[in-house]
Amino acid sequence: MPDHVPFEAVRALALWAVLAAGAALLVWRPLVRRTGWAAPPTLALLAWTGLVLAMTLPMTVAPGSGGRLGRCVAHPVADIAWSVRIFGTRGLEDVMNVALWVPCGFLAVLATRRPIAAPAVTAAVFVAVEFLQTLDPGRECDPGDWAYNSAGVAAGALVGAVLIRRRRFRPVAADRSVR
Repeated sequence: MPDHVPFEAVRALALWAVLAAGAALLVWRPLVRRTGWAAPPTLALLAWTGLVLAMTLPMTVAPGSGGRLGRCVAHPVADIAWSVRIFGTRGLEDVMNVALWVPCGFLAVLATRRPIAAPAVTAAVFVAVEFLQTLDPGRECDPGDWAYNSAGVAAGALVGAVLIRRRRFRPVAADRSVR
């Protein structure tokens, strides 16, 4: 990994982020109206997901993606098991592969009120992003990242589900002002 980030990469990331924010704003209201999802967490989910996609989608497309994809899916169970065993040894990368996706799981549950389906779909989207990374020869599709990303989504979804459950089943306090 380089010690510095080239200006072109920062510029491309900024462009992706602006496009993602614009797309989030365009689809937010119609999505809320059509699905009945909660408006604020839906906007936050779209914005955060756009930011994550801006950071993780390939910046370039080059020949040879078939070979890169083949290496990615050759031994997924063994690769995931190895990645789980060495978690944390690659420094901040491992932690970020979990932490970056926690808000997606949390916000997906708050927006949709579906604590199982929402994180499952969200995790599947990020597995697809890992596959798309094979298009860029500078990126790496890593089955271990599938596990890390999915763990982040699941952790966020768990917190969201607990929060929804507490709000839904909180007993209403008796009004003592009227006697």
